[in-house]
Amino acid sequence: MAIKFIVFIKLINTIALDLTQHRSIVNALIEVRKQSTVLLPIAHSFISFDILLAVIKGNADGEDLTVKALFANLPYSDMGIRYHFRTLIKNEWIELHNGDKDTRIRRVKPTEKLVKRFALMSQQLNSIFQ
Repeated sequence: MAIKFIVFIKLINTIALDLTQHRSIVNALIEVRKQSTVLLPIAHSFISFDILLAVIKGNADGEDLTVKALFANLPYSDMGIRYHFRTLIKNEWIELHNGDKDTRIRRVKPTEKLVKRFALMSQQLNSIFQ
């Protein structure tokens, strides 16, 4: 009987830890969403957010992200991506550059505005995760 009780207590402690971790992760995700909404042109759609994440990640990784690769790697319709993509270009969040050797290849780069906003968001979120 005593062994069953000890196992039961260990199970309760594990569940409590999991609930604490769960709450912590949920709160962190809520904060990420709040900061993203304030600092980035997200509005009601994750399409813009995913475009911006792909562009800033490609830039941070030193990769040349092409328009074709961007569209192919996002889980949305081309029509949905195209609308948000054009809006982000028009509002100067991302910009297009011609390829070095083949001018038909268009590269997507973050603007200075986007780089600065992501840096600010990173600073604010870094304090939360520490």
